[in-house]
Amino acid sequence: MPRSISLITPSYSADFEACRLLCNSMDRFVTGHDMHFIVVGDEDAALFSALAGRRRRIICHSDLLPKFLPVGRWNGRRYWWAGGVSLPVYGWHLQQLRKIAMTLAQSSERIMCIDSDNCFCRPFDMRLVAEASRLPHFVAPADIAATFSSHVTWLKNAHALLGLPTPEFPADDFIGQMIVWERETVRQMTQRIESTADQSWWKALVRIRQFSEYLIYGVAVANDPPLALRHHRVTQSDCLTYWSGPQLDAAALANFIATLAPHQHAIAIQSHTNTPIDLIRRVVLENA
Repeated sequence: MPRSISLITPSYSADFEACRLLCNSMDRFVTGHDMHFIVVGDEDAALFSALAGRRRRIICHSDLLPKFLPVGRWNGRRYWWAGGVSLPVYGWHLQQLRKIAMTLAQSSERIMCIDSDNCFCRPFDMRLVAEASRLPHFVAPADIAATFSSHVTWLKNAHALLGLPTPEFPADDFIGQMIVWERETVRQMTQRIESTADQSWWKALVRIRQFSEYLIYGVAVANDPPLALRHHRVTQSDCLTYWSGPQLDAAALANFIATLAPHQHAIAIQSHTNTPIDLIRRVVLENA
């Protein structure tokens, strides 16, 4: 029986227009998947309901995880409170927790994690990923230097959560766009976290504070030979990313899209470049 694949996008109200563009681009270009799950806080469910469709479901936080109480804002950042956790939970914590929880809760054997700021530009048949004998797993070899403070902390915490020795540097990085996971691997990963921490996986992550879901998954795979055999390491991303630089105009965006490699299907334009969503929509979809 063929394997199945779904997509998971954690999002929130400030990213709604970007998420709408992602959905529009998927409807235009993406085939071969079971479902696209958009996971949002209960407070954003009504807003995102407009994006639901035959192969797209809006999933509320409360369907997946215990209730997190909003406790206001400070320096422009929203905070939440969870029972049994002594410090507030950040929005970026929730985005990662919801991605893991949704992977465990859905039925497809494989999933692709794709954030709201991604946009498909070319036809992409996801059956190629679903039916591959081994799951493509993105890695940037030896890309985390000892001087990369945040990445070093995230990687050390990934090893601690999984009960592994402290890593040496430089180390492999597993963070990227359009990352593909296997549900069974996530199940084993969370079980190992719970066995090591003697508490629920989500509480262990929140209590350690600094973590990356992609690094935890990557470390779990790299340090478990049976899991590693289920994956195929790839060093090229399916997504072309504009990380920094001036705001793009129509010509610059078209030129950027023209640099897509043959294996790439999507772009990600970081919001801090202030490139308008409407411009991306016009260049990608109206000119397709």
